Formats: sequence, C-alpha cells, structure tokens
Amino acid sequence: MRARIATLVLVLVSLGAACAAPARPLAPHVAGWERHFALDWTVVERGGAPVVEGHIENRSGLGATEVQILVDALDADGRVTAQRTWWLGHELAPGTRSYFEVAPPARASRYRVSVYAFRWLFDDSQ
Repeated sequence: MRARIATLVLVLVSLGAACAAPARPLAPHVAGWERHFALDWTVVERGGAPVVEGHIENRSGLGATEVQILVDALDADGRVTAQRTWWLGHELAPGTRSYFEVAPPARASRYRVSVYAFRWLFDDSQ
C-alpha cells in the first residue's frame, strides 16, 4: 500500500513540475506582418483598469479575415509576463482601418501589440 502511495505521489509531483514549466510566449504567425498592417495604439485607464485601444490598418491589396491582435504585458526588462489574443471580429478590406479595444492580460510596466494571425481573402474570379 505504501509503495502505491509513494508511486502516486511521485507521478503527481512529476506532473506538477511539467505543468509548472514556463510556456514559450506566443509570437505572430506571419513574419513581416508589419509590411501588410499598421497598428497605432495607446493604453488608457477605464474603471481603474488598463485598456489597450487603437486602430489596425490593412495596407495590402488583399482583404484579410480572422485577424487576431496579440497584446503582450512586459516587465521592466522587456520580458513577456502575460499575453492575450483578441479577434477583430470582421473582415478588413484593403486600405481600410478598424478600431480595437483589448483588456490587457495583466497590469504591466509596458505593453507590445502585434498582429498575431490572419487569413487573406482571395478573389474567386482569379
């Protein structure tokens, strides 16, 4: 009986250690997303909590859908402490911009905002 308990404790401790290992931070799916999109944003306080608000502009010649914004909470040394992804919720036609508002994942010294993911809309007639 003691051997079973010892084995169970060892397994649980091992699982806990594996779960406690820091995860690798999320990064944008498309390298160079900055060539296609422009972001302008600021952090404001609402009800005592920070809110990241801004605009995303589609500078490409294609429409984009399934656009996701990534907000990184950074410590004083620039390390990611928490992250949140947020769906734009609609298509972004070429040359247009859209407002976004995201509650950051945590209060932080500073934040970084990027385009996490998107999918191009291609014209079916081509």
